[in-house]
Amino acid sequence: MLDKLLNTNDPNEKWPTEEIVRALGLPVRLRSSIPYHQDQTPRPISLQELFDWVISDEDDPRPGYLISPMLDYRNVGMKGFRETVAILNAAAFHPSIKEIWELKHQKMLRSLRVIGFRAAQFLFCKSLRVSFGAGQQVSC
Repeated sequence: MLDKLLNTNDPNEKWPTEEIVRALGLPVRLRSSIPYHQDQTPRPISLQELFDWVISDEDDPRPGYLISPMLDYRNVGMKGFRETVAILNAAAFHPSIKEIWELKHQKMLRSLRVIGFRAAQFLFCKSLRVSFGAGQQVSC
């Protein structure tokens, strides 16, 4: 399975969640956290979806902040985030897949702080309330 996963050149090819977690050697505690595994009936996940779960393409409006949706899930913290990034960095993916991951990794290296998606939304809404004043309505 690992050979197939590492040699694929299609980032959107779907793989069984359990197999992708096992083949890449991701921490066991993350298995139940991957969004595609939430409902006890694992759905297939692509490498692109996995990469997006680890490091979002969305930019936080504040400079230096990186959004990692995986931090919003249980059993995932900064330790799990760092372990996952290290594993994906060390993986010998096909060059086209490695390039996709490398862009995300470079984005992470340029960031000063990593936060979850929900935290990003909360902090952004909080900053809007401050900039518009406490008496004005701001919907987030």
